[in-house]
Amino acid sequence: MINTETATMDEEDVCESYMMREITKKRKLTPIQLRLLEESFEEEKRLEPDRKLWLAEKLGLQPSQVAVWFQNRRARYKTKQLEHDCDSLKASYAKLKTDWDILFVQNQTLKSKVDLLKEKLKMQENLETQSIERKRLGEEGSSVKSDNTQYSEEEGLENQYSFPELAVLGFYYDPTLTASNLRL
Repeated sequence: MINTETATMDEEDVCESYMMREITKKRKLTPIQLRLLEESFEEEKRLEPDRKLWLAEKLGLQPSQVAVWFQNRRARYKTKQLEHDCDSLKASYAKLKTDWDILFVQNQTLKSKVDLLKEKLKMQENLETQSIERKRLGEEGSSVKSDNTQYSEEEGLENQYSFPELAVLGFYYDPTLTASNLRL
């Protein structure tokens, strides 16, 4: 003999359980519902209780469903905003890095030019000093070192510059000329 009362209870429990699963089962929103939710989200990112109830009633959804949709949509919006900001920062960084690299090379080039100009200025100052010394030697006839020995300007140049440097400065080496030949 089967207990009909127990069998009926089991069927009711199964039906209730099935109904609960249907309620908690995730439902896809229709395109119209999505469009209205998106339009509402564009107007205001935060959902006020009155607006939540109005949207839920208008769309035929539970207020909790509307609230969850807004939470998820804000999360997606924030993620997209972060991705956009990150891409923008990467582009800015790449441009700044390129600009910095160009400026670095230009700076190095300018430093080498400054060094070259300093060297030329130093050589020119030496030439001017030597020219002044030559004029003074021409007026005095000779120059006396601190140990009272005579020297010529060419001997001073030989000690100071090598032959290629003298050629660059416009002086040419003549091995036949010596201090005794010049009678300085």
